[in-house]
Amino acid sequence: MIRTTLLYALLGLLALGAAYVALAAVQGRKQALALVFGSAQHEPVDFSTLKLKDTPNQYLLCPEGYCEAPAHAVAPNFPVPVQELQDAWFELVAAQPSTRVIASDEDARQFDIETLTPLVGFPDTITVRFLETPDGGSTMAIYSRSFYGKSDLGANKKRLDAWLGQLAVRLG
Repeated sequence: MIRTTLLYALLGLLALGAAYVALAAVQGRKQALALVFGSAQHEPVDFSTLKLKDTPNQYLLCPEGYCEAPAHAVAPNFPVPVQELQDAWFELVAAQPSTRVIASDEDARQFDIETLTPLVGFPDTITVRFLETPDGGSTMAIYSRSFYGKSDLGANKKRLDAWLGQLAVRLG
């Protein structure tokens, strides 16, 4: 009985996977996901009023006292002018596969970046705002979140940790 149930569950998962692959081949990965889960909504982020969701598929880094929501970690300071930090960030982003800027407010130095997960192509959005520090250095507020599912298995945190590590190396 248990083996039969497991077999049917496995066959069901394989059928769903095959249906997704076929749909993605015809419509493209992004359109296939939108048909199955609904389209990902990209809403503007205001770090001063941001409220985090009740799900763990998000990660927020902020300078001390900058964000309304409790940050998961304090954003690092960099000993470079804000424009140099911004330029280094976008060099790093440009090198990432399936990653693009989808919205920008140049005056506020705030940008939304979409990146697609490698295997399935789930869209994640990273909102970053570059900030000057009183000592002439720079920092940023970053909110990374997934649209589909409740858990991201730590993907948003891992991505930001990796990107910030690369920035630290690049900027000293």
